[in-house]
Amino acid sequence: MRSLFFIVCCVLTINFVFAQQDFSIGKKYSLHSSVLDEEREFYVYLPPDYHNLKYAPARYPVIYVLDGEEAFHVITGLQQFLSRGPYANTPRSIIVGVINTNRTRDLTPALPAHDTVSGKFFSAGGGNEAFIEFITKELKLHVDSAWRTSGYNVLIGHSFGGLTAANILLHHTSLFNAYLIIDPSLWWGQQLLVQQANSILPVKDFGHSSVFLARANHEADVKDTITDMLHSIEDFAALFTTQHPKGLRSTYRIYENEDHGTVPIPAVYDGLRYLFDAHLIPVKPALADPTIVTQQFEKLSQQSGFRFQPSEEWLDWMGNFSLGNKKKDAAIAFYQMAATLYPKSKNAKAALNKIILQKK
Repeated sequence: MRSLFFIVCCVLTINFVFAQQDFSIGKKYSLHSSVLDEEREFYVYLPPDYHNLKYAPARYPVIYVLDGEEAFHVITGLQQFLSRGPYANTPRSIIVGVINTNRTRDLTPALPAHDTVSGKFFSAGGGNEAFIEFITKELKLHVDSAWRTSGYNVLIGHSFGGLTAANILLHHTSLFNAYLIIDPSLWWGQQLLVQQANSILPVKDFGHSSVFLARANHEADVKDTITDMLHSIEDFAALFTTQHPKGLRSTYRIYENEDHGTVPIPAVYDGLRYLFDAHLIPVKPALADPTIVTQQFEKLSQQSGFRFQPSEEWLDWMGNFSLGNKKKDAAIAFYQMAATLYPKSKNAKAALNKIILQKK
């Protein structure tokens, strides 16, 4: 009897072991940078429906994440959660995590000639322009050629990464459509970028750019000319209100219960929702009036300066949901929308024809 029991346990254990499967949230790639003269590694996350053959191939926004070796896992999880199901707060997106080689060098602007204090502690800094050139001329071009991107790009940066995001916003604005600037190290260079923002924001047209600026609670930090995060961020945030920059949609949020290390998680969650706050469709009202979908995405497109549209998968779900609620006219409207927006879709046309034949 004991032998039989032992054999059964072994069989169950073997079956359990063989039933295990690894799963992946992304892949690591490398690209030789001629600009930086080094190999650069980066992570890529593709949304769950990227390879779904049921629907016509779609194009996706791209979210670029600085400090990718630390932030990639967190942001892919938050984004997948926010973009799931019929109540998606954000569009499904490709995520690119940029992995550091020399963080201080790449993520800090060149210091003014008179700044000796910052230079004393960060003598390896100042290579931000070369890093931005790598992003512009090499990484983004590679990503756009290798994957189905839509042309809408978001940049997420924290600390020195936030400093880089602020630099790109001010000096290379068209590189990205939207920015999550989280607890940026704007003290760098005796508030170099704050000074530059003071002269740039009033005269520049930012062309429908969006900015979510976040600050952690720094009240307990020691303040001096290097580490005064609070004052530099507060000064930077104030300029968005007083200078009234043209074509720039922005908000500023303070996280009193977070420190510099913990603030990225709630800030990314809130920031992505802010960037796409018109993306969420009220499902039940849309079931009664499908034109709500068109109106909502028109609002999102006007707000962002970029043409957004509902995914085919979402429209298919709404079509099936309508049929389940015996609203065939609504189902027809959703599948007609899908057939128009995705003319290569076989699924939308087949579903539409089936419903029309059933109505006859």
